[in-house]
Amino acid sequence: MSFVEPWILLGMAAGVFQALRIAGQKALSQTTRSDVQLSSWSAALARCLFGLPWAVLILVAIVLWCDWPPVFSVPFWSWTLLAAVLQILATVQQTLLLGKRNLAIGVIYVKTEVVLVAIVGSTPFFAQYLTGVQWLAILISVIGVVVITRAKLGNTGGSVWDLRSAWLGLSGGALLAATSLALREGGLTLIRDAEALGMVVSPAVAGMVTLVGLLVIQCVVVIAVMAWRDASEFRRVTRRLQPMAYTGLLSALGSACWFIGYVLMSPALVKSVGQVEFFAAVILTFLMFQERPTRTEWIGMAFVLVSILMLLLSTL
Repeated sequence: MSFVEPWILLGMAAGVFQALRIAGQKALSQTTRSDVQLSSWSAALARCLFGLPWAVLILVAIVLWCDWPPVFSVPFWSWTLLAAVLQILATVQQTLLLGKRNLAIGVIYVKTEVVLVAIVGSTPFFAQYLTGVQWLAILISVIGVVVITRAKLGNTGGSVWDLRSAWLGLSGGALLAATSLALREGGLTLIRDAEALGMVVSPAVAGMVTLVGLLVIQCVVVIAVMAWRDASEFRRVTRRLQPMAYTGLLSALGSACWFIGYVLMSPALVKSVGQVEFFAAVILTFLMFQERPTRTEWIGMAFVLVSILMLLLSTL
């Protein structure tokens, strides 16, 4: 193996796209007009409904070079449905977390997602076993993320011992971890089903088909929930089509990299490499908002950099 392994490049690209999306959303959220303020469900709608056309285009482009999956089995749709529901539940948990006074500790617990993916993935059911160096690198990356997150949120986070925030954070991280593992199984199911018929499906096609299937399911669920909660919000969404399209595009690009990467390698390793997002975020926030990182944030980023270098070396 080498530093140019596809899953490594995909993980890094996914982190950069995620940082671009968050920076764009931050700039767009600074408006105070009540007629364009949107809820977290609208943000979910931007990711799925506005991301779906882009995901379909990416899938079509890839299929032009690769074979189409010969069959969509019940196990594939089961894994995809499970991933879609888990991701929606994770969004709900994060929404509840944002409503808490002590946000910092909850966000820090959410960042344990990478460790939870590694732990669950290492069970015999998933059999995504990691080396000692890779485990150490993952732990170091989580330490770095915790340091950065705590520094960014300052003293607004409240007590570390708030059990409710810890529970919301840990459960949200667990749901995200389970989503990643379910997505990987969905993509691998397509590959295995094709092999049983004597055909070959590339990881790129498997990952993108899984992504499109997940987005279709989420569109149905999110639109139904928004119609039930507050149908007037659809009108506010139409007033922000341009930023929603921007969010959808970057979400589709980032998700495409994540999903294909999951099919190629353990989600724990892909997500760990994707922590390069924090370096991209620092550059973007400085260029867009003139926000300089603090000394504590530099220390946290140093931890993340060391973890990424360890993962890269472990693949040689």
